[in-house]
Amino acid sequence: MRLLDKLKPQPRWKHADPSVRFEAVRELEDPAELAILAELDPDARVRRSATARIADPGVLGRIASTDVDPEARDRAADRLLALATVSGLDEAAALGAVSAISDVRRLSVVAKSEAPDAVRGAALSRVTDQRALSSIARHAKHDSTAAAALEQLTDAADLVDVAQNGEHRDVALAALERLLTPSPDIALLQTIEARSQHKAVSRRARTVIHDIETAEAARRAAEEERRRREAAVCEDVERIADLPDLSVARAELSRLTEVWHSLGFADEISQDRFARGVAAAEVTVARRERDAEEAAERARMRAEAIATRDALCQRVETLEIDGDDVPAQLEVIEEEWRSLLPLVGDGPEADRLAARFAQAVAACRKRHEMSGVLVEIRARLESLVAEAEGLPSQDDEAAAVARWQTLSREARGLTATLTETASVGRGFSPADAPALKGRPTDTDHPAPPTLQERLAAVEQAFAARELAKREAAVKAQQDVVNQLQRLAERARRAAEADTITLREGDRLMRDIGAGLQEVEAGRRDLTREVEEAASKLRAVQEKVAPRVRELREMDDWRRFANAQQQEKLIAMAEAIVASLKSDEEGAKTSDLPATARALRELHVKWQEVAEAPRHSAQRLWDRFRTATDFMRSRCETYFSHLREERTTNLQTKAALVEEAEALANSADWSRTAARLQELQAAWQQTGTVPREAGRDLGLRFRAAFNTFFARRREDLATRRKTWTDNLSKKEALCQRAEVLAESTEWDAASAEMKRLQAEWKTVGPVRRSKSEVVWNRFRAAADRFFERYHNRHQIAMAGKIAEREAIVVDLETLAASENGDAPADLATRVQQLRTTWNRSVPVPGTEMRPLADRWQTALTRIVDRRGDLFKGTDLDPAAVRHKMDKLIARVEGYLSDVREAPVGQSQAEILAAKLRSALATNAMGGRSSEDAKWRTAADAVKEAQGAWLRLAQIADPDARALESRFRDVCRRVMDHARRQTSGGGSRRPARPTAIGA
Repeated sequence: MRLLDKLKPQPRWKHADPSVRFEAVRELEDPAELAILAELDPDARVRRSATARIADPGVLGRIASTDVDPEARDRAADRLLALATVSGLDEAAALGAVSAISDVRRLSVVAKSEAPDAVRGAALSRVTDQRALSSIARHAKHDSTAAAALEQLTDAADLVDVAQNGEHRDVALAALERLLTPSPDIALLQTIEARSQHKAVSRRARTVIHDIETAEAARRAAEEERRRREAAVCEDVERIADLPDLSVARAELSRLTEVWHSLGFADEISQDRFARGVAAAEVTVARRERDAEEAAERARMRAEAIATRDALCQRVETLEIDGDDVPAQLEVIEEEWRSLLPLVGDGPEADRLAARFAQAVAACRKRHEMSGVLVEIRARLESLVAEAEGLPSQDDEAAAVARWQTLSREARGLTATLTETASVGRGFSPADAPALKGRPTDTDHPAPPTLQERLAAVEQAFAARELAKREAAVKAQQDVVNQLQRLAERARRAAEADTITLREGDRLMRDIGAGLQEVEAGRRDLTREVEEAASKLRAVQEKVAPRVRELREMDDWRRFANAQQQEKLIAMAEAIVASLKSDEEGAKTSDLPATARALRELHVKWQEVAEAPRHSAQRLWDRFRTATDFMRSRCETYFSHLREERTTNLQTKAALVEEAEALANSADWSRTAARLQELQAAWQQTGTVPREAGRDLGLRFRAAFNTFFARRREDLATRRKTWTDNLSKKEALCQRAEVLAESTEWDAASAEMKRLQAEWKTVGPVRRSKSEVVWNRFRAAADRFFERYHNRHQIAMAGKIAEREAIVVDLETLAASENGDAPADLATRVQQLRTTWNRSVPVPGTEMRPLADRWQTALTRIVDRRGDLFKGTDLDPAAVRHKMDKLIARVEGYLSDVREAPVGQSQAEILAAKLRSALATNAMGGRSSEDAKWRTAADAVKEAQGAWLRLAQIADPDARALESRFRDVCRRVMDHARRQTSGGGSRRPARPTAIGA
C-alpha cells in the first residue's frame, strides 16, 4: 500500500517547482491545504498567493507575525484588514481578524471604518499610540468611535488637532472642553478659533476667550480695588488719632481692623503700614483715655461742688416769700454756704455762683417786700395774653396785625418789669420756673411759663402767616422768571431758525407782549432776576420782530397773489358751469368723467391758494363754492355709477382675498405660487375701491401672500439643508468610490463598491443643478473601477511584467558597466537580483520570452566577463558544468538497461516486440511496476529539466555541448516512457516541458 501511495501522482500544489505550485494555488479550494502552503511553503511567491485566498484570521495572524518575507506579512495584514472592514462579514470573524492585527496603522483604519461597533471598539482598544488615536478622533466615520479615541488622548497638541480638524462637531467640542481644564491657554484658544472647521467650536472658543478676558479684567479691577481699599484703610487708621471722640476712635479702630482682615492677603509694605498705623492709634487712644479719665474725675468733683452750690442757690430762689420766717431761713442757708469747701479749680464759675447766691439772697429779701405789686402785673399780663390768642381767628387781618403789635409791645413791657423784678439775684427769666396759677399772692413767680408759651404761640401764628405771604410772593416772582425765560428761549430758537411761519411768529410776539405787560403791571414788586429775564426777553424780541414783520408783508403779498389765482380758478369753474348749462339747454350729453376730474383738480388747486386777503376771502370762497356745488350736482349720476363700480370692484377684490387666504396654508408650492401670481395680476387689473375698505382688503391680501411665501421660504430652507446634507453624503460616496477606483484589492474593493452603489440609492435628492454633476462623478468612478476589475488579470500581468522589466533593466545596467566602472559589490547585487527574479510572480511564456532572453543575455555577459567574482557560487561556470554533468548522468541512468531498436526495423516489428514483451510481463505479473517505473522516470526528467532551467547559462562551447546532450537524453527517455505506457494501453503522460521554455 505504501508503495502504491508513493507511486500515485502528487498534486500540483505539492510539486517541487515553485512556479507549478504558484499556479496550482489558484485552483486549490481546500482551506487547510491553503493554510499549509501559506505558512510552510519555502517559496515566498507561493506563500503570498496562498495568503490572498485565506479567510482564517488565526492563520493570517500567524503569517503576519512570523513569516520571514516582509511582503507576505504585509499581504496577510492587508487580508486581515479587509476581513475586519468588509461589510456583511460575520462579526465574530471580524473580531478575530482585529485580534490578529498587530499593526497600529491597520488597527486605526479599522477603527475609522464603517465596521460594526464591536469591531471598531476592539480595534480601538488595542490602539495606544497617541498619533493614531488623534487620527481616529479626527477622521473616524462614527462619532462614538471618535469620542472614545478622544478620551484616551493625553497630549494637548493632539487635542488641539482634534478641535481644529475633527470631522465630528461634538467630538471637536469635547476636545476643546478637555483643553479648558484645568486652566485654558488663551493663545491656544485664539488659534483654535481662527482655524477650526466647525463654527460651533469657533464660537465656543470665542466665548471662553471673552470669559477669560472678562475674568482677567475683573481680577485686575478687584486687585486694584483691593489695593485702593487697603490704602484707604491705612489712611483711616492713620487719622484715628485725630478723632475727638475716644469711643468713636476705639470703635473705628476695631472696625478698620475687621475690614483689613476681610481684605485677605496684602503686600508686605501695606501690612507694615497698617501695623504701624494701628500701633500709633492704640498708643494715642490709650493716652487720651487716661487723660479723659483724670479729667472726668476732676470734673466729677467739681460738678458735685457746683451742684451743692447750685442747690443752695435754688433753695434761695424757690424760697416761699409769703411767711414771716423768710429772713431766718435765709440766715440758715447763708451759714451752709459759708461752710462749703473751696471749689476745685476755682475760676469764673465759683465767682458766678457766689454772685448768683448773693443776688438770690438780695432778690429774695426784695421779693418778700414787693410781692403785692407783682401779682397785679401778672394779672394784667394774663388778660393781654387772652386777648392776643383771639386775634389770629379774626377776619380783618390788617386790624388783627395792628392790634397784635400793640398788645405785644405792652406784654413785652410787663414781661420786662416782671423779669427785672424776678432777676434780682436770680439771673434767669420768669419762664424758667413752673407756673403757680390760682395763687395771686405768689410773688415768687412774676411771669408764669404758660403765659410766655401762649404769647410765643400767638407770635408764631402771625410769623407763619407772614412767612406764607412772603413765600407766595417769592414763588410768584419765580414763576414770572421761568415764564420769561421760556419765552426768551422760544424767541431765541425762532430767531436762529432758518425758517419760521407767520403763525408761529405772531403767536410768539403775542406771548412776549403779554409777558412784558405782566412785568410792567407789577413793577414795584419786581426783583433783580425778573428785571434781568425781562431785559433778555426784550433783547430777543428786537431780533424776532423784524422777521415777523417781514413774514407778515410776505403773507400779505402771497394772499394778494392767491386772490388772483382764486379768480382764475373761479373763472375756470364758472366756465365749466356755463358749458354744462349750455349742454343741458342744447340737450347734449356732458362729459361727466372729465367734469369730475376737473372738479377734483379745482379743489386741489384751491387748497394750494386757499389763503386770500381777509377783506375778500369770504366773497371769493362763496363764488368758488357756488360754481363747484353746481358741478358736483351735475356729476352726481357719475359719482353714483362710480360708487357702484367701486362696490363691484370691492366684491371682486374680496373674493381674491378670500381665495388668497385659502391658499396661504397650501403645501403645493409651485401651483399655489403660480395661482397667487395670477391673483396678484387680477388684483392690479381690478379698478379702484372705497379707501377704507380697500386698505383693509389690501392688508389682508398682502398678509396672505406673506404667510404663504414665508412658509415656502421656510420649506425651501429645510429642503436646501436636506439637499446640502444629501450632497455631502453623495460627495463622500464619490470620494470613497474614487479611492476604490484605483484599488487592486479586487474582492474587498468590489464588495465595497457594490455597497456604495446600494447606499447611493438610499440617499435622498440633491439640488437639481448639482444632481447630474455628482451622479456623473460617482458613475465615472464606479465605471473606472469595474473596467479595471474586468481587466484585473491584465493589470496584474502588466504589474508583474513591469516588476520583471525593472529587474532586467537593473541587470542590464550592471552588465553594461565596464570593468573600471563596475561596482565593488557586483557579485552581491547580481545574486540579489537573481533571488528577486526567482521569487517574483511567474509570467506566462508568451510575455516572458523576450524578458527571459534579455535576462539570460545580461547574466551570461556578466558571468563571462567577471567569472572570477562568482567562484564558489551557483554562477561559477565550473560549478554549473559540474551540475550539468550530474543532471545528464541522472537522466542517462534511466536508459542504462534499455536497448535501442535495430536500425532499419519497421514500426510494425517494433510494436510486435513491445506486444511480446508486454504479454510476457503480464504473464509474470510485472506490468504495473514497469509502467510505474517509466512514469517515475518521466517525472524525474521534468524535475531535471526544471533544475536545468534554474542553472546559470554560460556561453562557452562545452556548456552548449552539454545542453545539446541533455536535451537529447531527455528526449530519448521521454520517448521511451511514452512508448512504454502507450504500448501497454496505459494513459499517456503529460507532454514534457522543453528546456528553456
